[in-house]
Amino acid sequence: MINDSKSCARVAILSCVNIKHMSLISLYTDILKREGVAYDVIYMDKYGEDEEIECNHKYRYINKIDRKLPRFIKKIKYYMFKPWACRVLKKNKYDFVIVWNDLAIFLFADFLSKHLKGRYCLNVRDNMYYDRPRYGRMYQRCFSNSSFNTISSKGFLDFLPKGVKYYPINSLNLSVLRGMKIRDRMRTEDEKIRIGFVGYVRFFERNEKLLDCFANDPRYEVHFYGTGANVLKKYAESKGIRNGVFHDSFPVSETAKYLENIDIMNNLYGNNTLNIRKAISIKLFHSLYSHIPVLVNTDTYVGEVATSIGVGYYVTEFTDKFKDDLYKWYHNLNFETLAENCENYLSFARKENKEFEDITVQSICCFI
Repeated sequence: MINDSKSCARVAILSCVNIKHMSLISLYTDILKREGVAYDVIYMDKYGEDEEIECNHKYRYINKIDRKLPRFIKKIKYYMFKPWACRVLKKNKYDFVIVWNDLAIFLFADFLSKHLKGRYCLNVRDNMYYDRPRYGRMYQRCFSNSSFNTISSKGFLDFLPKGVKYYPINSLNLSVLRGMKIRDRMRTEDEKIRIGFVGYVRFFERNEKLLDCFANDPRYEVHFYGTGANVLKKYAESKGIRNGVFHDSFPVSETAKYLENIDIMNNLYGNNTLNIRKAISIKLFHSLYSHIPVLVNTDTYVGEVATSIGVGYYVTEFTDKFKDDLYKWYHNLNFETLAENCENYLSFARKENKEFEDITVQSICCFI
């Protein structure tokens, strides 16, 4: 519990996801801690796991959701969280609320505009019906009435409400990555290249095809670390795939440990939805910080960024030719150039994040 704050400002973080899926909330909490501002966390626990997070008070709404449930049942269960969270918000009369993730923005848009005008910020990381005209007025009012808004990808500007100021916030979680052993060379030709994913494992059909493609190829290993990895482990076992490495759910604090095991980052989410085409995932910044290349899909904003930096490799289909071409491409990379390109972009990202930090301090510290 944080109880040594310098102020009596009441600040809350509001989210519809579990703490382990809020790894980048440290971009905000690090600022709050530095400024001596205590904060509460209000969130929905869909796993039934009492996770640890440093805060003043933790308000946890247990609402287990099985991934196999029908979509409409999942929607109903998320809506059940709203009235409970609204009661907490009203009771505690917060001075400022940090709204984390787009489902929370969608569920609480009207409440925020009506009860917390000018006293909340929105963090956009995905497309949550922002492009749907039926929600246009609701979102326009919610974004216009916020204190400030952040975006994880400039690609989102294509469909977010217009006439509103947005601050880019790059997914560089230094509190988790600090102390990590950074890559200092490329793999040699007598070493296996480890293609890896660290995070919330989804898109199982696509990742099964990736496993099939690299199955038992002595040049490669395919790694998956995070919630959902055991689903792919079972698939690999059923197919006799022996060069897969899997570890399911782990604490956010162990992220760096798993990133150290990877030589090429897997950022293959596809390109079949607007959100996927426009988003920049944390995987790009894992790649940049680790000084390793990243696999990206064509017709994606993250692909444009990664290839322009010189770290991205476009993937269109999983074939033997793709495996052979990737192997040649990787071994032709110049490590010094790759590392320099990574550091140059990270320097740019840090400058943008500094602007975000300044507006966060300006917006919240007015209540001190």
